[in-house]
Amino acid sequence: MATLKELKGRIKSVRDTSKVTGAMYMISSMKLQSASSSLSGTEPYFRSLERELARVSGGVTAQDCAFMRRKEGTAGVFVIASDKGLCGDYNRRIIREAERVIDENPGCELFVIGEKAKKHFASGQFAVREDFGFKLSKPGEELSYAISGYFCDLFLKEEISRLIAVYAAAGGSQTKVLAKTVLPIEPPAEDSPTGKNFEFLPSKAAVVDSFVPVYLSGVFHSILLHGFIGEHSARMFAMDSANRNAKQLLDDLNLQYNHLRQNAITTEIAEISGERNRQ
Repeated sequence: MATLKELKGRIKSVRDTSKVTGAMYMISSMKLQSASSSLSGTEPYFRSLERELARVSGGVTAQDCAFMRRKEGTAGVFVIASDKGLCGDYNRRIIREAERVIDENPGCELFVIGEKAKKHFASGQFAVREDFGFKLSKPGEELSYAISGYFCDLFLKEEISRLIAVYAAAGGSQTKVLAKTVLPIEPPAEDSPTGKNFEFLPSKAAVVDSFVPVYLSGVFHSILLHGFIGEHSARMFAMDSANRNAKQLLDDLNLQYNHLRQNAITTEIAEISGERNRQ
């Protein structure tokens, strides 16, 4: 049975841990609010890019546009995870989905963002071609454009035949892990506007090919923000659960401590009374 000193040490340890998890909850909450605000601000821009792509690509076929062509060859799998842990099963779910996609695309090229994904795949049988060498804590627009240019270049050189992004999409209190095909892009719907009132030079297909990297930079920016939001949403949930468990544990330890202390006091009183009676 634990002594009073041991229980006192456990209580202090749990309280100290609770302070850390509480601080982590607050930090993730602030980062989540900031990223959510950024996502809300960029979504209209991203939707405008989608509408503009549909407008200028009306009437363009996969034969005309290099970014629409479906090819046979090596697939690229782009995995976005977190740099740090303590966020529940967030990384485990992403890695599990990534491994499923990898199994469906034998011989694929693997690209990762996030230390957790990098360490997991580096220690296994999968070779990581590129990890981009940056932290997910700073998902900026310039970075998204650089990633877009990188993958567009690989696609045009036919080093990859398609690109599948695996990431966690933020939505309410839950995050959903998605495997989204980013390249090749889908041809426009038949009822999409065709831009007949405009003249495209040197050609409509050339304009579309030059516009796609800009459009994809918006796609990657949205993906990175969703991943960042999903990470901190998961961490908030994990820290909130840890705080509740710590409170319950403190209640149990305090009850045990008080009970043991009361027994010690009772025993001491009994010993004093017995000593006086013997005198």
